Amino acid sequence: MSRRARLASVDLNLLVVLDELLRSQSTVVAAKRLGRAQSSVSHALGRLREVFDDALFVRAGAALRPTSFAEELAAPLRARLDALEQLLEQATGVEPSRLERTFTISAPDWAEIVILPPLMARLRREAPGVDVVLRSFRMDVDRAVQSGEIDVALGVRFQPLSGLVAQRLLEEPFACIARRDHPRIGESVTLDAYAAAGHVLVAPYELPGSPLDDELARLGHRRRVVLRMPHFSAALFVVAQTDLIATLPRSFVRATAPLLRLRVFEPPLAVPPFSFSCLFSATRQKDPAHVWLRRCIAESCRELHAGAPRPLPDQAIDAVDT
Repeated sequence: MSRRARLASVDLNLLVVLDELLRSQSTVVAAKRLGRAQSSVSHALGRLREVFDDALFVRAGAALRPTSFAEELAAPLRARLDALEQLLEQATGVEPSRLERTFTISAPDWAEIVILPPLMARLRREAPGVDVVLRSFRMDVDRAVQSGEIDVALGVRFQPLSGLVAQRLLEEPFACIARRDHPRIGESVTLDAYAAAGHVLVAPYELPGSPLDDELARLGHRRRVVLRMPHFSAALFVVAQTDLIATLPRSFVRATAPLLRLRVFEPPLAVPPFSFSCLFSATRQKDPAHVWLRRCIAESCRELHAGAPRPLPDQAIDAVDT
């Protein structure tokens, strides 16, 4: 039997069921998301086991756990189903109000806090059938986008991997925070006092240094980083309960500092804003549903700053500031 003949003998709906089972690891949840009866999903699983000659899932308490073979199928299966969806959408266009799709997004936690609320409000208005899965932001996020595991990554520094495209969303300035009753920090602070303070440095990419440290060095100063950590939200609580200070994205500070009664002040040196970008696979650049999602993300980012510049055109990943 030829490969095409073998493919024709398989009900491709089974692959949709397999993808959903790999996501939910539950026949009950998969049936609900697919709008089917649980017995139908269980029957489809039985046929999938015959097609692949593998158990695919084993029962572990109330959950189904994928076999190692099924885990290996997950990423390529999702990529091929996405490509098929893209093919169909290119022929029919996309109507957000009728779109039923799950997008996977990864972003540093400060961006989750300030961008997700307006983004989700927009998605609920325009496309109530769209679901979003947030993945943790990690060092290999670029490769996860490249493999199709993540649809969109939001961030600052990305690796120059082939097949990736970046859309610059905004230029984000910095603001400084300290606890309200900090003994040495007032409404404003001198450069000497700033450099002498103990600092919290948030480094989600786990890389040393920063443009701020470069500018301090140019001015003949050096700060002491007492605590280096990967999460912006946790830094807020550290600053609120210690004499440490932090320099963080301004939109994040504006949204969160009042909640912990933190003192906000301008950096006492000229720190250039950083470029915040949206990373995605070139295979999805013209996918109508992805184009719509990226537009929603860009518009949500513009809401963070009155009069913020419009997003720059899509560009190759090697053009993104690192």
